[in-house]
Amino acid sequence: MSAQSKIYDGSHSLTLTALQGRLMDLDGCRGLRTDQDGFVHVVVELEHALPVSGANAGVPPDVAEHFTRCNEMVTQIDQHLTVALKMVEVLRESRAFYVDARNNDVSLIVDAIRSRAQRWKDPSLLLPFGRTLAYARQNADKSARTRRRNAEAAEAAEADVNEATKPTKAAGTAGAAAVS
Repeated sequence: MSAQSKIYDGSHSLTLTALQGRLMDLDGCRGLRTDQDGFVHVVVELEHALPVSGANAGVPPDVAEHFTRCNEMVTQIDQHLTVALKMVEVLRESRAFYVDARNNDVSLIVDAIRSRAQRWKDPSLLLPFGRTLAYARQNADKSARTRRRNAEAAEAAEADVNEATKPTKAAGTAGAAAVS
């Protein structure tokens, strides 16, 4: 459990009613264009230039109007998206927090069951909790495998280092010949 945890005091609700009838549910976004670097500057330029020079430049009024509506829509979506992403982040972190807490509780329960069975010398106390005991044992088994693999890797690395730093006969002979 993290010592950095704190109660979330941000937004707890998100209403998309203002966007009703304008949000799109697509099968995917493949093939759709995305904004490229510098698009913000294009928006500023077009917001100023289209009303003044758009008609003279041959830009149809409905295209200019659609561009403006799309910009407004993207701005509204981005505002809601910021809140929604924060809410998703908080939900994921909260879920992880409570999953960790309940798994810690399982460990405490298993410790209590094992302790009682051992102290009372009554292994039958373990029988109703077979799956729970096996579940708790998974992490212990995985930790043991990891420790064993890490120890083997450390031994192999140490052996490689010892082999690499061991003087060879040719090097020893060449050194002796150079000294004579």
